[in-house]
Amino acid sequence: MIKEIDGVLNKEEFYTKLQVKVQDISKDFSLAIINIDNFETVNIYYGENTGDKVIIKVASVLKENLGRNDLIGRYHKDEFYILYDNTNLETAFILVEETREFFDKNTFKIGDKDKEIPLKISAGIANFPRNSKNIFDLFASAEKALLRAKKEGKNKVCLANNENMILKSSYYTKEQLEDLLNLSQRTHKTEASLLREALEDLFKKYNEI
Repeated sequence: MIKEIDGVLNKEEFYTKLQVKVQDISKDFSLAIINIDNFETVNIYYGENTGDKVIIKVASVLKENLGRNDLIGRYHKDEFYILYDNTNLETAFILVEETREFFDKNTFKIGDKDKEIPLKISAGIANFPRNSKNIFDLFASAEKALLRAKKEGKNKVCLANNENMILKSSYYTKEQLEDLLNLSQRTHKTEASLLREALEDLFKKYNEI
């Protein structure tokens, strides 16, 4: 079983950095606990070597979609923690949902025979200090939300305390969506993340006028 992944903190390192964050009560942040759905089935069907590569692939996608001050850690073999710095619950939901959707839309060539493997994730999210005022309760709230996502069929993101979010849809041409999907697959960035980058460039361009 793979023990360390470059750029991914272990449980103790993640906890230590989180303890520093809770000292500054003037800023909020969100914690997401992300679990790979049916990971044991992947291990049994494809083998543990491929299972390790699945973990590395999921970690790679998660890291590609982090902000500059966000943190990622790993606990157990198939569970990740993400700290979204200075991020409210609603924004964190959107970010995690975008990542869940990326996995839902794509398959990945993993393993010795480069088989196309579908990967799905479930997640629970809690916010400090909105959902809890200490680390223990924060993790408990996020874990409960994750368990609810699993019970409701997996491949889902749930918020602490049954808080709900509704995503707003946008419309694009078929050709634009195909180009965006291809770029997303090549970069391992979510489509929404790429669109935000394009918007930032657009704002910079017109702010100069």
